[in-house]
Amino acid sequence: MQEFVNLTITEHMGKAYSEWKLKQDKEPVSEIDKKYQKLLETLSPEQEEVITEYCNAIFSSGADTEEFFYRLGLKDGLNLKNTVKSVLEMIS
Repeated sequence: MQEFVNLTITEHMGKAYSEWKLKQDKEPVSEIDKKYQKLLETLSPEQEEVITEYCNAIFSSGADTEEFFYRLGLKDGLNLKNTVKSVLEMIS
């Protein structure tokens, strides 16, 4: 039963991610990178440093948010597993 729950959660997360990814309308990272490098060439070293610090802060914030939701999903999955296990024990 545990394997079934694990597979169900994994499949659901994979499907949800795939659907979400397909809906994203973003420019390829390589193109954004080229534009970013072109922008940096127009800036003074001080301006470049500010932009780089800003980008690093955004990345860090995004990573923290991603970690939070990952952990939340993992916690929810474990709670679901325990709930299903309890229900099965009650039925048996």
